[in-house]
Amino acid sequence: MTLYFDHLVHQVESPENIKVFFNKRNVHTVNGGQHTMWGTYNTLSYFGLSYIEQIAIYDRDLFEQAAQYPYSLHYTFKRDQERQGFSRIALRTKKIEEEGQRLRELGYDVYGPDVCSRTRPDGTVVKWKLLHFGKPDLLIDFPFLIEWAEEDEERLSQLVTSGAIDTKQAITMESIQLYVKDIRRTVRLWQEVLQLPEPVQHEQFISLQLPNMRLDFYEEEVAVAMTLGHIKEGPFGVTLKDPHRTKETLVCPGAFYWINR
Repeated sequence: MTLYFDHLVHQVESPENIKVFFNKRNVHTVNGGQHTMWGTYNTLSYFGLSYIEQIAIYDRDLFEQAAQYPYSLHYTFKRDQERQGFSRIALRTKKIEEEGQRLRELGYDVYGPDVCSRTRPDGTVVKWKLLHFGKPDLLIDFPFLIEWAEEDEERLSQLVTSGAIDTKQAITMESIQLYVKDIRRTVRLWQEVLQLPEPVQHEQFISLQLPNMRLDFYEEEVAVAMTLGHIKEGPFGVTLKDPHRTKETLVCPGAFYWINR
């Protein structure tokens, strides 16, 4: 069963401020809406169907309840002392129940799939299913899985019509960086569990290829050098490609957006 990259989660203090910051730098970002079951809300930066989600808490009680759900995004955020920055990635599937059964047979703790929703600013509701899985004491959390209620073509059309996707934007997502300990063990585990092709060794990193995104794994020591001397601020980075600008780094609390790196 094929898994596709869906989105990267960026925990922030103020999605509104991030939206202004990115739009001033020609990274098209829109209001997403509220997750009324979790007490969170977001803004979204789309690159086709792939996107980066900037998310924050608006209801502390609802969030604390959600954070008790093992291996969930909120569980990770709480465990990491609510550190701002990139925290998780989501992979898209069309067969989430079958994926859950496969992961159970591999011996993983599996939660879900659960039906979820978000209310957009215009009042419309978007729905999806989520599945979380893992084991205690993993070096880095696995992605969580998502299955959208609509087909990809329908979602793409809706996002273009609503203006969430700017068809004139030339920026694309090229790769996600993961900064890990014991790189070979982690890469092999992800390759086997996510059923990906054999990893590719590069000079500074090892990559795994999803159909629509490359995952580049670096040893943590290399990550420190990559951030130009800054203290490593989280397990992920992202590289964007823009043919209309020179090399640039957008620095947010706990997150580095590399452009044309």
